[in-house]
Amino acid sequence: MVILQLVTKRQYRGAEVFAASLSSMLAENGHKVMFTGLYKAPEHVLTAKGAINIDLNGKKSAFSPSLLLHLIQLIRKEKPDIIQANGSDTLKYAVLAKLSNPDLKIIYRNISMVSAWSKQASFKQRFNRWLFTRVDAVTSVGQEALDDLIRTYRYPVSKAKLIRRGIPEVEADRNLFKQKIAVLFRFDAADPLLMHIGQFSAEKNHSFLIASMLLLLKKMPQIKLVFIGEGQLFESTKSFVKQEGLDGSIFFAGHRENVQEWLSAADLFLMGSTIEGVPGVVLEAGMQSVPCVAVKVGGVGEVVKNNETGILLPTHDPESFSEAIYGLMLDENTRNRYGANAKQFVKSNYSLQQCLKHFESLYQMILSEKNT
Repeated sequence: MVILQLVTKRQYRGAEVFAASLSSMLAENGHKVMFTGLYKAPEHVLTAKGAINIDLNGKKSAFSPSLLLHLIQLIRKEKPDIIQANGSDTLKYAVLAKLSNPDLKIIYRNISMVSAWSKQASFKQRFNRWLFTRVDAVTSVGQEALDDLIRTYRYPVSKAKLIRRGIPEVEADRNLFKQKIAVLFRFDAADPLLMHIGQFSAEKNHSFLIASMLLLLKKMPQIKLVFIGEGQLFESTKSFVKQEGLDGSIFFAGHRENVQEWLSAADLFLMGSTIEGVPGVVLEAGMQSVPCVAVKVGGVGEVVKNNETGILLPTHDPESFSEAIYGLMLDENTRNRYGANAKQFVKSNYSLQQCLKHFESLYQMILSEKNT
């Protein structure tokens, strides 16, 4: 098969990292894959091993005719059997490109709660509903997100499929990486360590985690929190932490590629987002036997099992969140049990090979419909 994996840009973000991983596995299985970003790649460029890595270098706007033309030219040149659109902008351009090639088969991969991004009866929702009438199948990372998309855009259940993402198992030396992180940020390697990974954007809710940390430090002054990620709010968040005198307790690691190695050093992973699909970083933490303290939004409850693989709280209450962290940090046995459960849960339910098989089967099913 010839597969065009379309992403917004080749960046280290959950949806794009998964698309790159899937592209590499498909290429290894003998398929021709174009891992293609609509927009100019950032400083840290994500690549898919074994695939053809392409940037269309479009400019972010409501609509770019030149970007659409470049995509149509790529499609005419490479003649893909399948386009997999990963993210809302990719859906728009893939469907518009299909207008000049009606036989083109499009699969959309949904990663989030779409209702959170478009108001009812808005132009955007009506336009997206039209786009979905031109899509041959939809996959979603979680059941909550899939049900939300079906409700929001009235998408046919028969054409929607749950395909969980696959998580690689990375061997990491916890003590070694804890020591490296402690040296990097100049704190004692014996200090308890919390971690969060995510873009610095409003929905990732770093301010909530900082508020919870302020309360936690009153009871456990030696505890440390490391933020991994970049984004629009990075500098302002960093400035706020320094202004509050927290720069000896909260640290900013910026962009990191080997996130499972970093996660292996953590005692707990934190998730305080206001919008989420199924957060892959929680699963990556679980693969390193690191339990999670999270707030129940979107599909977070599908991967954080309360009192089993972590603690899942109903609301964004900093006091309750900090109490949950504090309780687990005092109870090493429970923390270790949750971590072991998390690893087993991820290995049982988020296999890379199973994920690959599901996508290949879906592609083949869509193509067989074309030929009947």
